[in-house]
Amino acid sequence: MKQVCPACGEDTLFVTESVYDGFRKTGETRRCTQCGHILRDTGGRKPSAGKTAAPGANPLWDAFAKDSTDDTPALFDIEAETGKLCRKCTHYVVNPFTQRCMLHDREVEATDSCEQFRAK
Repeated sequence: MKQVCPACGEDTLFVTESVYDGFRKTGETRRCTQCGHILRDTGGRKPSAGKTAAPGANPLWDAFAKDSTDDTPALFDIEAETGKLCRKCTHYVVNPFTQRCMLHDREVEATDSCEQFRAK
């Protein structure tokens, strides 16, 4: 929208930008593209205290709360699962055409495992 800016006096365009409080839109401001002067708040609503959700009402939004802790549950014991993989063994040899275990003299995959594992 083109009009005269009261700060710089130029006939310029104004950009309408949304104002947020967290993830909630609280209003809009109009800013001059020449000088950056904020003209006014259009539709500036303050979030009412009665519309705030109770903690625990929506677990998805509680994940974004500032007081939430970063306790990521350990679902798998990664080292126990990947500890004896062939790709970590001294007998594992990679060729452009095949992957081999030189102890058993056979083709293997990197994610295979065996009891004769010897770490690199």
